[in-house]
Amino acid sequence: MLTDREQRIVNWLQTRKVATMRHLQHQFQVCHMTVFRALKKFGYHTSYNRNAGYYTLAGLPQFDDAGLWAYREVRFSRWGTLLETLVALIQQAPGGLTTSELEERLQTPVANLLARLVQHGRLQRQPLSGHRVVYLAAAAEQGRQQWEHRQQQLAAAAGKQATALPAGCPAPVVIGVLRQMILAPDESPEQEARRLQAEGLRVTAGQVRRVREYYALEKKRRP
Repeated sequence: MLTDREQRIVNWLQTRKVATMRHLQHQFQVCHMTVFRALKKFGYHTSYNRNAGYYTLAGLPQFDDAGLWAYREVRFSRWGTLLETLVALIQQAPGGLTTSELEERLQTPVANLLARLVQHGRLQRQPLSGHRVVYLAAAAEQGRQQWEHRQQQLAAAAGKQATALPAGCPAPVVIGVLRQMILAPDESPEQEARRLQAEGLRVTAGQVRRVREYYALEKKRRP
C-alpha cells in the first residue's frame, strides 16, 4: 500500500506522464529510494532511449501492435530494455529485420546492440546485398523460415521495381526527365525542371531529383 508521500508522487507522475528520477526527487524533495519504492509499488516502465533515464507509470503507455509507445521524444517498450525489445521485434517479424528497419521503428541507434546479441547467441544474421544484413530469430527453424520469407520479399520487390515508377512521378514526367538528362546532362534539377515546364510539362525540381535517385543517375560533368 502506498504511503501518503508515495501517493503524491504517483498522482503527480500520472499527470506529468514521464519524468526523470532527478526531477521526481527535486519535485518532492525526497531521496532516490523513496521515489523508487513508490514506482515499484505502483508499477512502472523505464524508457529504452535517453539512457533509460525516464520513468512512466504502469497503465499509462498506450502501446502499439509492436509493443512501443512514445511520449514526445521519450520512448518506451512493452518489452522493457532496448536489448529485449530488439529480440522481441525480430522474433515477431516474418522476414526478420535489418538495422535500418529497426532504427526507423525505434528511432534510436541499435547497430552495436545487434552485434552484441548475435555474439551472445540471442540472434542470428544473414548477409544481404549492399553490405547489409538481416537479423533473424536465434531458433534454427524460425530463423530459417524468416530467411526464406525475406528472400521471397526481395524477389517480389525486384519484380515490382522493374516496372514501377518513382513515387509521385507519373510516366510523362519520368520520360521527360530522362530525355532531358540525355540532351543536357549538366543541368541542375532546378534548371531541368524550368526547361521542361517551358515545354508544357508539369514537373518540379523535387520530381527531377526523385527520378535521378530512383534510377541512380548522376549528373555527368565535362572534363
